[in-house]
Amino acid sequence: ALQMPTLFNDVNGEYLGFDKEVHVAEGFQYYTDFSLWDTFRTVHPLYNLIFPEVQRDMLVSMVEMAKAGGCFPRWPSGAGYTNCMIGTPADIMVTESYLKGIQDFDVETAYSKMRQTALVGKPEGTKFAGRGGLESYLDLGWCASEKMSKALGKTFEYSYADWALASLAKALNHPEDAALLSEHAKNYQNLWNEETQFFQPRSSTGEFQAIEPLQLSYTDSEGILTDDFVEGSAMQWRYAIPFDPEGLVSLFKDRDYFIEELTAFFEGSTKEVGKWNPGPCYWHGNEPYIHSAYLFEAAGRPDLTQKWVRWIMENKYSDDYVGLDGNDDGGTLSAWYVFSSLGLYPIAGSTKYEIGSPLFDKATLHMGEAKLEIFADNQSPQNVYLKEVRLNDQPLENYSFDHADIAGGGTLRFPMSGEPSKER
Repeated sequence: ALQMPTLFNDVNGEYLGFDKEVHVAEGFQYYTDFSLWDTFRTVHPLYNLIFPEVQRDMLVSMVEMAKAGGCFPRWPSGAGYTNCMIGTPADIMVTESYLKGIQDFDVETAYSKMRQTALVGKPEGTKFAGRGGLESYLDLGWCASEKMSKALGKTFEYSYADWALASLAKALNHPEDAALLSEHAKNYQNLWNEETQFFQPRSSTGEFQAIEPLQLSYTDSEGILTDDFVEGSAMQWRYAIPFDPEGLVSLFKDRDYFIEELTAFFEGSTKEVGKWNPGPCYWHGNEPYIHSAYLFEAAGRPDLTQKWVRWIMENKYSDDYVGLDGNDDGGTLSAWYVFSSLGLYPIAGSTKYEIGSPLFDKATLHMGEAKLEIFADNQSPQNVYLKEVRLNDQPLENYSFDHADIAGGGTLRFPMSGEPSKER
């Protein structure tokens, strides 16, 4: 799970910066090779939890990249930008770390750089690709499909980053920015077609582009192969909103319909591990929707979260040469397993954890001087459901909790059962 990023400085602290000059890392270790589009979702939340001092060095490293190169990177490799994938995931990683108490870095410079990329555009001279389609995203509320590739995926990723940045702006006492970014975080909703009950690419004049939900890629009206959804189908990107699950559920015609559709999404998934052709339904090898099993909780069915999280752990991980669906993407799938096997899952960019279905009778997390003990009473392959959740001997009202609740250590207890509890 902690296989990336890469320590880049020499023993004397020297490293080659994004400006191609030699710098000296003083008071930190300089890291590079961040697969951020993947790792911000699970890997960096794991560093935040158990190795915050290492995560702090990674934050400082990325601030130095932004100072030398003009912008935060999306997928830095060695001493430069690669511009691989989409979005500005550094916004999400930096915000989460700061909100979880890692604040010993130049956060004002970090915020200034991220704000410019989100609200103004990349500075002159940077080799970072920036937010492609930013003009239409800001003017229309979505990335116009006829003006760029990956338009829907970009809209979603920018909305996610803006949602996180809004929290950082609020924490740094920039209320006007926080309000504006919070509005931008809702832009993903502009691509919801109420008639089809799917997200669809949309042109600059407002027309929805026709989709074929079960195809990973398809041709548009002119016969051109599209890639609006980025490594996935419309069916898969339908659930790619981990940061606003309640908002996502509210778009569907009713709660029961959402539950039915999400259940069918999982039931259509193959049990075969390591299958490179993901098919149109749930596939555990692609990051934008690996949180999907936890969405049932927002619809009042935590029992279905518990069922499908266990199903994923049982069917999508193995100890043979295949091992995983797709590849681990810098430890992202391994970190997903670490969190889920403990019974909790981070909402990246925030301080929130969702509750799942723990695998171990007892687990102990050492978090610096603090210690969190997790107990799963009566858990077994059959007993995957929770009777309740108790944090420091107090029952949780909802199946979630805040990082501050466990930062000082404590106990998390899951009495398990073979029968699902009632809806919440």
